[in-house]
Amino acid sequence: MKFIFFGNHIYGHHSLQALLRAGLRPSLVVTNIPHSNENVWYPSVAELAAQYGIDVERINIVSGVEAFREIILKHKPDLFIVSSFRNILDKKLLSLPKLGAINLHMSLLPKYRGPHPENWAIINNEKTVGFTVHYIDEGIDTGDIIVQSEIAILPEDDILTLTFKLAEKAPELLVKVLKDFEMFKLQCKPQNESMKSFFPPRKQEDGLVDWKKKSIEIHNLVRALVRPYPGAFTFIKGKKVTILRTKQIISDKEEFDCGKIVGVSGEGITVGTGDGEILIREWCCDEGTFPDNSKGLNFEKIR
Repeated sequence: MKFIFFGNHIYGHHSLQALLRAGLRPSLVVTNIPHSNENVWYPSVAELAAQYGIDVERINIVSGVEAFREIILKHKPDLFIVSSFRNILDKKLLSLPKLGAINLHMSLLPKYRGPHPENWAIINNEKTVGFTVHYIDEGIDTGDIIVQSEIAILPEDDILTLTFKLAEKAPELLVKVLKDFEMFKLQCKPQNESMKSFFPPRKQEDGLVDWKKKSIEIHNLVRALVRPYPGAFTFIKGKKVTILRTKQIISDKEEFDCGKIVGVSGEGITVGTGDGEILIREWCCDEGTFPDNSKGLNFEKIR
């Protein structure tokens, strides 16, 4: 069976690696070109393919590009396999492989359709995060489900640790699905639309902390946006403060000073929230150092 692999980022890299280790070699690898301002912290799909002598196409726009479609046609693929590829494949491209196209998505579909589902899972205080191999249709993450699994989100997890765990575990499903294809054992089921949820891409400004929210909500926002993401942030005396690590504090107070620094110690900075207090254990100031004698000061929403 001839297949073409579309992949990018750490999930794409680990998916291709898992397929190759299982002896499943694509006839072509298609990957994205990093943006000029992108933080490229993840391993390269293109370099991995080159190590195995596999032809690579690096491209950022695929839909409607006739020259790219001609390249695909020359390979006469039976199947497309997609993992963390940035672009939507249009109807013309999806019509080319005889067996269709499948995608590895990091949620238990139909929940958490859309990009960055693992970030949203942490923000929403989920205890598990799933991953799904599904057929690609013309919708966004709406195709029939082939197989699913999930892992726990531990209290100590942040987006980086969770991403690495998903990158190691989820590609195993792709290997299973391809072997089922070859043995004609593949089964699938339509998604239950009554259970669907869609979450949009997160923008950098979405990381602004609202100190009126509950401590657990602020804590989850912080751990969902740690490096390599831009981070949750706030302002103090006109300086932007990026919050890297927090800890919830159990408080028996009845009134709270939301955003007010109520304590400074060797452990960090204690701040009032909508239902108690939270300890900022690690932070950085983009401009200069954190203000001295900060107890009593208030974090602000704007510079």
